Amino acid sequence: MTNFNEWDYLNYELTILDNPFIDFELYDKQSFVALTSCHNQDGINEFLTGGPGGGGKTKLLAALALQFVEFSQYRCLVTRKNYRELIGTGSVFDILKNIPGVKSRESGLIRIVFPSGAEIHFKAFNDESHKQDVKGESYHTILNDEASELSESVLRFLYRSLRKKADDWIPLRFGNASNPGGESTDYLVKKYIDGNLPYIEMGYKDNPYIDDETYEDSLKELDYIDQQYQMYGNWKYKPSVGDLLTRAEGEAQLTTLTTPLYYEIIGIDLAGKGKDMFAVVCYDYLANGLEYIKDFDQTQSHNPENLLLNFIMKHNPDRSAPQTSLIVIEQEGGGSPEYARKYFQDLLLEYGYTIPVILKKPSGSKYQRARPLMHSIRFGNTKLNENSNYINDFIDEGIQLSPDGGGRSPNLVDSASLARNYLHTDILGNQTDISVGTRIGA
Repeated sequence: MTNFNEWDYLNYELTILDNPFIDFELYDKQSFVALTSCHNQDGINEFLTGGPGGGGKTKLLAALALQFVEFSQYRCLVTRKNYRELIGTGSVFDILKNIPGVKSRESGLIRIVFPSGAEIHFKAFNDESHKQDVKGESYHTILNDEASELSESVLRFLYRSLRKKADDWIPLRFGNASNPGGESTDYLVKKYIDGNLPYIEMGYKDNPYIDDETYEDSLKELDYIDQQYQMYGNWKYKPSVGDLLTRAEGEAQLTTLTTPLYYEIIGIDLAGKGKDMFAVVCYDYLANGLEYIKDFDQTQSHNPENLLLNFIMKHNPDRSAPQTSLIVIEQEGGGSPEYARKYFQDLLLEYGYTIPVILKKPSGSKYQRARPLMHSIRFGNTKLNENSNYINDFIDEGIQLSPDGGGRSPNLVDSASLARNYLHTDILGNQTDISVGTRIGA
């Protein structure tokens, strides 16, 4: 436990409580972090705060960024993984940009300049090479928002810009605010959770400004993995086999639906080398808002044309008015995905089908891509056709999905994840794209 001295409290009063630019109050744990961040006047003040969601990390970072802006020499850097999150709604930049009397710029060199001449800079590090952008720059304070999302390499590199003149009294601070679960989680655990540097847990149960019971109900809607990170702030949790779906959860969604169809996607996971399978799914978005895995098929053949044609004919008996809106093929490295797309498109046209065939490049591991689908199944938003081919194999794949990519290749799950994720990111997430292909039941 840090033993604060008279200077700590006086500094807090003058630079936080009496700061004309901080027009909001910090609650007790936020104040404790602020005091901790300035305690060492001669060295570097480092800390990690956060853990569970809802603790008010962003408001705290905003206060810490503003703490010394009345002094002309003060320079602060606020970081985030992505540009959109760096300046988006609810970000530190969003909180500070409209303060009366300041000059803010949200493109190019993103910064806020105060009447004293003090500056707060903002940088995104979605590309690790961007760490070179801080070469030659000097900051009194570096605040890493959602620090676990930044790479360890970026976090380490930022220290080189934490410096000041020998006679400068403003303390040096390197602050991390984050939920666990990002790529540098292990690094932060080693340094702060298990190490000797301060970690101050600060979550929704600590925050007097939110309704913690209602917020907890919201967190319960997250999948199991995100609950560990966002609800419990579990820095030691590592995803494992069986965390995405249980057999009971999968079998509970087995049913037969005849609800009118709104949109239908056929998703294709192309076969790789060796014993990998070509897998195809028929994924429906129904008029009542539910989603429905209608059917699967798969083959180990590297010439799956007959299987695909039979599958399309089965679900589109009327070639002049097909039910399927589009066909999406997973675009992976190697081979020639565009050649495969054009080949299948020409094949369908030869048989009288005008269904568009598109490519979609996946992001993240198969395990990560499957998480939204498995979550949707667990909560009953995606139903499974009990009469579908390979439906039990699909459930088995979901149960056995491994975060390290080991075990059986989840071709059925991958095809369904592809279709489901395309529906949500490219169709439902952008209503202007709903006209692609055939729209059913409009």
